[in-house]
Amino acid sequence: MKTLWVSDLDGTLLTLKERISEYSLEHLNGLIDGGLSFTYATARSLNSAAKACWGLRQELPVILYNGAVVMEPWSRKMLYNNHFNHGQLMYLKELFAKYDVWPLVYSFRGAAERVSWVTEKETAGMRRYLERRKGDPRLHPVKEREELQGDEIFYFNCIGRKEDLDRLHEEVEQSLDMKCIYEQETYQTDYWCEIMPRSTSKGEAAKQLKALLGAEKLVAFGDGVNDRELFLAADESYAVRNADESLKALATGVIGYSEEDGVVKFIMENLEKYL
Repeated sequence: MKTLWVSDLDGTLLTLKERISEYSLEHLNGLIDGGLSFTYATARSLNSAAKACWGLRQELPVILYNGAVVMEPWSRKMLYNNHFNHGQLMYLKELFAKYDVWPLVYSFRGAAERVSWVTEKETAGMRRYLERRKGDPRLHPVKEREELQGDEIFYFNCIGRKEDLDRLHEEVEQSLDMKCIYEQETYQTDYWCEIMPRSTSKGEAAKQLKALLGAEKLVAFGDGVNDRELFLAADESYAVRNADESLKALATGVIGYSEEDGVVKFIMENLEKYL
């Protein structure tokens, strides 16, 4: 394997309908069948990403939860999991109580993935998130905050109004060993405050995957601030035209819009350079 191609999903490979266009799907599958080493790095879970990428050939492990997990989609075997330690969890428990924030808690119990939350404490954004995932076997509602304890907690997602999450975000960012991706949801007005160990990033996960697969070069595509570390880790990085301006400043170049199949068209037009 010479080149590993890694794309963000929302706002990059996906359209506003939260799917891969028919054009991109057809041509990308053809490229993969021809030997293209392609995968994605997303803030989504495997279930959510697989739904958005329905029909895509997935022959490589995928990067999930902004780099917290690398997993084989066909076997659900976890290859990498960067979870919180006990001290970090105790600190966050205090912060959530201080600011009356009730997060979604992502963890593994053995090989089983769980998404836990306290019922009757959901924000409107959380209710929308959960409604779209009805029947998901990961969902694990509890009645008390103390029941949110779990094995290998690797991710917290706080969904709500910006004014309700600003102070929590500020305190997490002041810590030395944790970080927060804080931005407006791509398709809604809610803000997501996604908390993880500071060492978690799409970039670190992509480097792990690059080494695991024996690739010589990493080429990345993205649109948002959570793609910054991915771009820094990549040998080459390309921002779609609708990307955040700060990400464009980091990029090797700027390509077409996500709605116009920018990622797939770039690969098709430039593939020979990477063979």
